[in-house]
Amino acid sequence: MTENMHSASGAPLFFPAPAPTAVPQLSAPGWAAGYDPSQGPSDIRLDPGALQAMTAPEMEQQVLEMLMCLRRQNLQDIANGPAHADGTPEIDSMTAVWVVSTVGKAFDRPLVRLSNVRRESLRSVGGVAALMRQVIPAQLVIGAA
Repeated sequence: MTENMHSASGAPLFFPAPAPTAVPQLSAPGWAAGYDPSQGPSDIRLDPGALQAMTAPEMEQQVLEMLMCLRRQNLQDIANGPAHADGTPEIDSMTAVWVVSTVGKAFDRPLVRLSNVRRESLRSVGGVAALMRQVIPAQLVIGAA
């Protein structure tokens, strides 16, 4: 049967229309142009110049959006997860290491030696964001003053 009858409201009676798929909105300025959030976490490309210029709240937002892509969850679910003592979402150390590594790839080198990092810095979104802001080089872009 190819025909679909409609109710008075115009909605189909037998074959409901598929729900539209929501595309996550990536709002932090660190995303390199052309990234599709439906791609895998290994496809994440970040803009080093934007990362360098981020404020603390922007860096936290960037980390949350990276976690959204890694976990394939919506941003609200991640932000509403268990909170750490600093008030930001908790993350496990392996996830924190992935974030640090992914940000380092934007700069084509490791940014920090993890053995020298306080473990507490790797337990929350806020801790990882603060660490990233601390270790991202002050002058990176070639030709920058």
